[in-house]
Amino acid sequence: GDSPSKLRFYRQDILKPLADIFAENEVDSAINLVFALKPTHDATGARQLDIDGALNFLEACRQAQVKHILYLSSHTVYGAYPDNAQPLNEDSPLRPLAGFQYSRDKVEVERILKDFAASHKDICITILRSCPVIGPNAASSVAAVMFKPVMIRVAGYDPPMQFVHEDDLIEVIITFLSQMKAGIFNVAGDGEIRYSEIARLSGRKTITLLERLLSSLMGFSWKLRLQSESPASGLEFIKYPPIVSTEKLKSELGFHFRHSSRDAVASFVSARR
Repeated sequence: GDSPSKLRFYRQDILKPLADIFAENEVDSAINLVFALKPTHDATGARQLDIDGALNFLEACRQAQVKHILYLSSHTVYGAYPDNAQPLNEDSPLRPLAGFQYSRDKVEVERILKDFAASHKDICITILRSCPVIGPNAASSVAAVMFKPVMIRVAGYDPPMQFVHEDDLIEVIITFLSQMKAGIFNVAGDGEIRYSEIARLSGRKTITLLERLLSSLMGFSWKLRLQSESPASGLEFIKYPPIVSTEKLKSELGFHFRHSSRDAVASFVSARR
């Protein structure tokens, strides 16, 4: 259909100057969603996208005098550990998982934003630490990677997991932009859904493997580039997925999630059927 007149699309490298585009469109709020989502063997390329891209984005915001910056971070900044608080709140320590670039880079970008905020007190900065996003249109999201024809389970683990419905995340972002609210906020649909329940809902077969075997298989196949799904460290996220509290978001913004974690997964599954 026809695009609304307010929409303009630019296709551009995140590492190239952006300030002119921001200035000529009088951008007052900017959202950074650029990130290397899937694990990659090209660590340098991912770093350029994640870290250098964020620095370039911030420089453009500074030059164009953008008033509000919103960054989509991730619950992976808390890492995946058996001793993580249940649930984690925004003051919980950031413990990126060694060997898992996604969580390490997210923590680094948050640190860059913190430094930027300290020296640009006039700019409103919002950081959203979101759990995996899923929904009818999320076929290429990180969460969708789990839905293989056969899902792998780690023997002895069936953890609760959180998801956020794509529509709820959009609603959260719009709420923050309209209220111009600064701060760090966790984002997750209400409730949790266990790993086994996800497999059941999606009608997938599961294979349960011993952790030692699975870990060496994944490590070996990753090193030899036989698979590009995840290094062995990614297993920690299906053993100890971080569970976050969204109390701050609800109390400070009066926000209500329309879809629970389970609903979000169910909507993705029924759209695929």
